[in-house]
Amino acid sequence: MKIRLTIVSADLLAEVSREVEMLRAAVNAGDMDGVDAVTTKLLAMTARCRSVDLSEKEWRDFLEGVRGGDPAFESAYLLPGEVCTPVLPTAAHGDFVLELPIDD
Repeated sequence: MKIRLTIVSADLLAEVSREVEMLRAAVNAGDMDGVDAVTTKLLAMTARCRSVDLSEKEWRDFLEGVRGGDPAFESAYLLPGEVCTPVLPTAAHGDFVLELPIDD
């Protein structure tokens, strides 16, 4: 498994935020078909946005680094851009980064 971090363009942010809420609801309900459908939609919506794919180890290392500075930090699909600069240097303050697991 890999994790894709994608800088969400401003014109997509509202729609991506709505889909992320649907993704959270599907995850919480254990609706794996819903999870797959929303994930596919989010990946298609953000296909032209800047992104980076991380291995599971790289992603865990990234999270450990973030939690080193903020132990309360939770990974929740839509992250503040400034948190992601260690692995996605083009993310800026005010950006939002979509974090999704993807198949290898």
